[in-house]
Amino acid sequence: MRGGVLVGLAVVVLAMVAGLAVVVAGVGGETMAAVVVGVVTGVLGPALSAGAAWLWRNRRWREITSAAEAGRVLDGLADEVRAQWREEARVRRLRDAGGPAAARRLGVRWEWAAGGVTGRPEDAVAAGGFAPLAGLSATTADDLREGGLEELFRIYGGLASGRMVVLGGPGAGKTAAGVLTVLRALEHRRGLAEAERGGVPVPVLLTPYGWDARRPLADWVAERLTRTYPVLRAGEHGPDTARRLLAEGHVAVFLDGFDEMAPRTRAAALRAIDEQADFRIVLLARTAEFAAAVPGGHLRDAAALRLRPVPPRAAADYLARWQVDPAPPAWRRVIDRLRDAPDSPFARALSSPLAVTLLRDARLDDAEMDALLDADRFGTAAAVEEHLLDRVLPVAYDRADHRLRAYDVADARRWLGRTAARMSAAGTRDLAWWRTHEWTPRAARVLAMTVVGGLLAAAAAALVGTVDTFGERTTAGPGPAAAAGLVLGFALGWAAEYRGRAGTRPAAFRPGMAAVAGLAVGMAALLTVGPALGPWPALAVAGGAALATGGAVGLTSGNGPGWSPRRAVGRSGRTGAVAEAFVRGLPTGLATAVPVALATGIPLGLRLGAVAGVCEALATGLAFLVAFALIDGRSGALPALLPTVIDPVTAWRHDVRRSVSIGVVFGAAVGGAAGVTDAIIMASHETLPVALGVGAVTAVALGAGTAVAAALTVSDAWRTAISFGLLWLRGEAPLRTLRFLEDAHRREVLRVVGPFYQFRHATLQDRLAPDRV
Repeated sequence: MRGGVLVGLAVVVLAMVAGLAVVVAGVGGETMAAVVVGVVTGVLGPALSAGAAWLWRNRRWREITSAAEAGRVLDGLADEVRAQWREEARVRRLRDAGGPAAARRLGVRWEWAAGGVTGRPEDAVAAGGFAPLAGLSATTADDLREGGLEELFRIYGGLASGRMVVLGGPGAGKTAAGVLTVLRALEHRRGLAEAERGGVPVPVLLTPYGWDARRPLADWVAERLTRTYPVLRAGEHGPDTARRLLAEGHVAVFLDGFDEMAPRTRAAALRAIDEQADFRIVLLARTAEFAAAVPGGHLRDAAALRLRPVPPRAAADYLARWQVDPAPPAWRRVIDRLRDAPDSPFARALSSPLAVTLLRDARLDDAEMDALLDADRFGTAAAVEEHLLDRVLPVAYDRADHRLRAYDVADARRWLGRTAARMSAAGTRDLAWWRTHEWTPRAARVLAMTVVGGLLAAAAAALVGTVDTFGERTTAGPGPAAAAGLVLGFALGWAAEYRGRAGTRPAAFRPGMAAVAGLAVGMAALLTVGPALGPWPALAVAGGAALATGGAVGLTSGNGPGWSPRRAVGRSGRTGAVAEAFVRGLPTGLATAVPVALATGIPLGLRLGAVAGVCEALATGLAFLVAFALIDGRSGALPALLPTVIDPVTAWRHDVRRSVSIGVVFGAAVGGAAGVTDAIIMASHETLPVALGVGAVTAVALGAGTAVAAALTVSDAWRTAISFGLLWLRGEAPLRTLRFLEDAHRREVLRVVGPFYQFRHATLQDRLAPDRV
């Protein structure tokens, strides 16, 4: 169903309300007509909204009907996943010039995980509906006994059940095994012919951050994929592209960090994972935490594999290959101890890939190396590992690199310790900057927004008051305006705190956009009708218009057209992008323009004449149509223009650009409506130049103030910046916290997974967190 139906509905409603207003004006006067306009608009607006929402939700997206078309989408997704995890593998030193099979990589070995965590091997290879991937053979029970990284990939691709669990202790190399298996699967897919490649799923690696087990796993995965990978946000095939690809088995999911979910939710999460059968899934989890969740319902027919400890001789060979020949004396003693005393505390400590790589990167001098071999000083494996973890920050912040900021290691330890403690208290390994506002009191952020509102209102009133000499008019002084601004700022601050974070599912009612649009239309109607009809009729009209707009925009926001907007506008580059955003946001633009045109044009026309009413309705309606079409279309289209997978810094910059864009168009709409209204009213008793001057000053003053207020209200970056400032005052973070976190990423203390930061190792987060409350 195309947009013409919506336009027709809007015209019908406009004609009905206008006719009713004229009839009532002839019988009961202008004031009664204004009240009727407000009431009828409030009643018919939601009805129009419901009809519009029904039409848009029952439209048909352009289906992915051909194998070639599906292949293009999947190949684009595969390229983005490959770029993401190749970079992560480079940072973690999982790859080198020799590729993933290079001799210097510490090998991954596994065995079947017996002991009540899953069923029999025969069940995993016999049950299920997943055929082997092209180029691979079906997995047998014998294949599940033991193996290495290549065998892990072949089991992933040949397992009939499509379900695999990789278990291990802290630092056992689960994430590394997952990353390398994903990259191996992508390379395998890339090497196939085009006809075969379409039937091989694209593997993606996710963490369970933000998943509520009461929500279907496929819905959450689809939302995460859409948010992370630009190719799935292009919109040509609809906002549920990722969901359809999952349902058709074109995507395989590696879920890393099952054990990081809250203990009370793990059993429910395992049951939810067990209920899905559309796509292959690989769980990476700590052995003890996974085993504790199994009594609540295990993952049926899964192949459970446990990563083996690193043999001392393998650790010695690995470390020897990182040294010159002959190795320095201290390193030679370390290597000999691993080979000659496999049961020593030092050798037991280096039984995990984590410990081996920590020693490799620790930059210890000869005395410190010899101290690690002293059983009197380091008598347990835990003591050795803790000492190596304590070396991570001194080594990282001793690097000489012009790209890095100068931070004192003691400050970095304190700030990262507080961050680790907050993350551990929340039960997560993912650091989402847009959630860090939860670390500070809500009241402080609301207070900041209240003060900003008062200052903006006072400044706007002072500016508008400067035009009193141009004509006879009544304006509020800075004092009363500041008081009103404080109230409005408090309301906006409260709304910003409780608005939540916009999701990607278009079918949901969007209260954030509904509140912004309703407030804008209500303010425009109040400013227009108030001077002409008085406060109570103005409130009736503004209230009805705000209700209608809020209902309409909440339902239509994000529900762009069912065809390709870029193809419809026929342009490319920046012009094409703007035109595409406008077409995509047209439903929201109409849902905003119709109520504001009715609520401002009809009452003003009844008071000042038909010409004034038509001019007001056209000017205000068109301003709001363009403004909110671009707001909604740009908020949905801009992420698709980003060239790479979103990282935390890119996500921050995108939020700032999005907020500024919304603020500008919001301010232009409200300021423009107020300026036109002021000019029309002034023209009734002043000369045209005076009226235009007054209108221009009003538009600039109110437009600038509302633009700033709107941008701050919808911005996650603003809310987070206030929180960073509060944490800085308490000594818990630097003032520019995001810059510090990105610097920690460059120093390889943190890693990036999509828009999230994580500590390089989960055990490092645990080590930094315990003594910091």
